[in-house]
Amino acid sequence: MSERIELMLGRKPKGMWLAERVWEPTLPTTLKEAGVEYILVDDYHFIKSGIRPEKLSGYYITEDRGNTVKVFPGSELLRYLIPFRGVDEFERELKKLSDDPDVSGIIYGDDGEKFGVWPGTYKWVFEDGWLESFFERISSLDWIKTVTLSEYAEAEEPAGKVYLPTTSYMEMGEWSLPREASGAYAELNKAMENEEGGELVRRFLQGGTWRNFFSKYPESNWMHKRMLQVSAALSALRAEGAHIENMAEAEESLYRAQANDAYWHGVFGGLYLPHLRSEVYRNIIEAEALTRASVKGTAVVVEELDLDADGFDELALRTAELSLFFSPRAGGALFELDYVTGGLNLCNTLTRWKEAYHSKVGELGSDEHGGGDGTKSIHDLVTAKEEGLEEHLVVDTARRGTFKDHFLSVDENLDDFSRNTHAALSDFNLKPYSVEKTKKGFVLEREAPVEGFGDSLVKVKKSVESAGGHSFNVGYVVECDGVKGSAGTAGTSEGALFGVELNLILPCCDGPACFYSFESDEPDPHECGLGTKGVTEGVERVRLVDEHTGIVMSIDLDRAVTLWRYPVYTVSLSEAGFEKIYQGSCLLFLIPFGNVEKAGRVREELKMLVRVEKFVGE
Repeated sequence: MSERIELMLGRKPKGMWLAERVWEPTLPTTLKEAGVEYILVDDYHFIKSGIRPEKLSGYYITEDRGNTVKVFPGSELLRYLIPFRGVDEFERELKKLSDDPDVSGIIYGDDGEKFGVWPGTYKWVFEDGWLESFFERISSLDWIKTVTLSEYAEAEEPAGKVYLPTTSYMEMGEWSLPREASGAYAELNKAMENEEGGELVRRFLQGGTWRNFFSKYPESNWMHKRMLQVSAALSALRAEGAHIENMAEAEESLYRAQANDAYWHGVFGGLYLPHLRSEVYRNIIEAEALTRASVKGTAVVVEELDLDADGFDELALRTAELSLFFSPRAGGALFELDYVTGGLNLCNTLTRWKEAYHSKVGELGSDEHGGGDGTKSIHDLVTAKEEGLEEHLVVDTARRGTFKDHFLSVDENLDDFSRNTHAALSDFNLKPYSVEKTKKGFVLEREAPVEGFGDSLVKVKKSVESAGGHSFNVGYVVECDGVKGSAGTAGTSEGALFGVELNLILPCCDGPACFYSFESDEPDPHECGLGTKGVTEGVERVRLVDEHTGIVMSIDLDRAVTLWRYPVYTVSLSEAGFEKIYQGSCLLFLIPFGNVEKAGRVREELKMLVRVEKFVGE
């Protein structure tokens, strides 16, 4: 980037804006290697190092392994005044600082999005004249002199040496904490604002670190580790001196996949926005495809690796056209299904996680951004983009995945299942499966009790193998030795429903160009949208169609099943307020299991052929 800026502007930058001001102690080495001499973080970082606020009027030196960098403490006061408060208030606060003999300067740097992009700021900053008034005011005051950070660093000596902790701004410390801790941290911070001695407590009150998002959201962690996997593959190829025709293109895709926005969530949409995750995956898949250019034709690669760095191996099944990643430990679920030639992960869904801010949904007000002499920061806004969000506040038990296995009561219904209020008869969807690799895939197996089957154990065997091209097979064998009482005697059972859950998403999401098709080979755009909920009996074939991109995912079954389907919506916070977001469609294929009155063996089979392709002629 520095080279590009120098080429365009004729001057090489010496400083940089640190994304979200996420600081880690090893950064000086990386910054030094990149030619960066100074950066700007928050004064909050310095206060957490024990430096008093009145000592933060200049820059400090920090280092890692002898590599030094100048660090400027950006003023939290100015960050909240500009542009949210009136120019008169800004002048009053700045005058107080100028009258302090210990303060020789005050440092400011912030996101440009606050000047017109955040809700309410465009009117306030431009139409109401705040920006013009602001520049006129600072130009007219002879006791204010503005200089760039580089000019200040050249003219002034450092105020001292500092070693900053791993941190970001205060709000990030709140957002990155687990849900319960996040709420408690926010309440404590709020309480300390008006408590005697509260500011002293807040000086040393530390929230979570940015990396906590990887434990808070498994989907973020998975995406991040996939990016690192591709990065490691590229590094290995460079070290080997391997020739890849499109190495530069692969590296660019990798760097695009490192855009931080999609990996975290606070008051912004971030991870909750499917289009952001989709772009990260597209670039991961494209970069990986270039590193695996040697995989041709019908070659099938099956490997075990700890992909998400949790201490347990996942399973990868790869061909030139498809990449499948299963987690035996998480109910043998498929967490990623890559259509390589389309740069698309069809399992790019998000779980309905509980958020600390969900308690505020009942407090939602009108979409008001102003009030008095200024406009509100997005941290203070509590608004809704639509009504009835409470109906969509559903929390899932575990991470959503595909080919998760369920045993349900024969009286169970779609409404309860979709709201996660159903009564599960087993834990097959949550617990580990054993693994046996085969030539073109693998077999996942688990044996466990199912409520209503007495002391008998039910065995689920799930076989996955490549079917060549853009297809793969998934076969189920579900069996048990009848129903046994506690003494091993024959018992009775009403049986159960065995269900296979899939969670899928297409690029058009729940838009009008995305729909289910149950019968014809040609897409029927008005059959039923992916945002619809319903029960369909006697299904032997279902297709998920995206007319916008031409992507079709078809699932052919070897027997008629009952299909439950519903859209998965999350309720999350963005800079514009609370909103409902489509995260994918859940499909549950159901077959009867059991209904026996003797100790005879019960066995059911179900086979699926899954195919991903483009429309003919596309």
